Amino acid sequence: MRFTLYLKDYETEKIFSFLRWIFLFISCALFYYPPLDAILKFDHRSFPALLITGILYMAISQAVFMRMDSNHKYFHLLIKCGIVFDYIALMWLMVLTGGVESMLFPVSYLLVMHATIYWKTKGSFISSAFATLGYAVIFFFEQQHTENMWVMFLMNITFIWIIGLFGAMIVLRERKHIKMKEIYHELVVTDYLSGLYNHRHFQEQLRMLSDKESSFVLIMGDIDNFKPINDQYGHLVGDEVLRCLGKIFNDTADKHGGLAFRYGGEEFAFLIPYSSQENIHAFVNEIYQHINERPFTEKGWTTTISFGVSIFNGSKTADILLASADGLLYKAKNEGKNRACFEDGSTLENKIVQVIQPVYA
Repeated sequence: MRFTLYLKDYETEKIFSFLRWIFLFISCALFYYPPLDAILKFDHRSFPALLITGILYMAISQAVFMRMDSNHKYFHLLIKCGIVFDYIALMWLMVLTGGVESMLFPVSYLLVMHATIYWKTKGSFISSAFATLGYAVIFFFEQQHTENMWVMFLMNITFIWIIGLFGAMIVLRERKHIKMKEIYHELVVTDYLSGLYNHRHFQEQLRMLSDKESSFVLIMGDIDNFKPINDQYGHLVGDEVLRCLGKIFNDTADKHGGLAFRYGGEEFAFLIPYSSQENIHAFVNEIYQHINERPFTEKGWTTTISFGVSIFNGSKTADILLASADGLLYKAKNEGKNRACFEDGSTLENKIVQVIQPVYA
């Protein structure tokens, strides 16, 4: 696996979750390891309460975090709660470890960077402002304010804002780089006309899925009598048909957790997870229903499509699976078109519902 420092939010949060446990063990050593405790002489009075609170929060949040992914609706709420906890714990620790002169103040830089990574300039400003406010409160509650303390206070506040500013600049540049990388990748794997993934990406995904040896469904489709559409209405109308079909295919495949591809010309392909024969029939029926309800010419002429459906269950190679689906597609064509032929010998024939409004009008 290629090493990279470009991490998604989920991987980044894993690192911060791990760092919390490291700081917990370091704090315990600073307070309870006799040689260090004898030298540092930190205030122990409320540390046990902070320690118990930290362990409980971190254990619960870690358990929740491991059961969700970055698409979960509560993922970003968990991140916000984590940053708030880090802020409270840091201010608490600074009070116990020397106040303004605490050796743990540099941890606030990490707090600012954590917020900046997720919320960019806004996160940088808010986290810097709250770190400044918390540090200022600690400073003004000190019993005496020497010149050295004033210098340290002002220097630390300055560095907080410098870290926040440069952190925001770095994050914005990094996000822009990732965004451009994603755009270039989409251009490479996407068919510009239909908006579907292209033939190259189909081959990559087919090989990847077959290597995993998990069950999935390959559906090959071909528009019936597409040449007359181009001949009678022109290539602009033919292109519009492909665009409209591309949206139908992409939306339906996405709904079923699969991918849709333009295989080439008027041929298409789908890769969807396999659960049951009924679900495959439901998928094909849903596509037919959308096509039946969408006109593709000024006279309300709907196009039709034939499908060949084959299932991968680990006993075939990718090439055999593709040949099987392709053979079933041509079987559907030879049996009258506008139907889907399945590997088990069954056939699903589409029932056309005529409509009159053109999709591009």
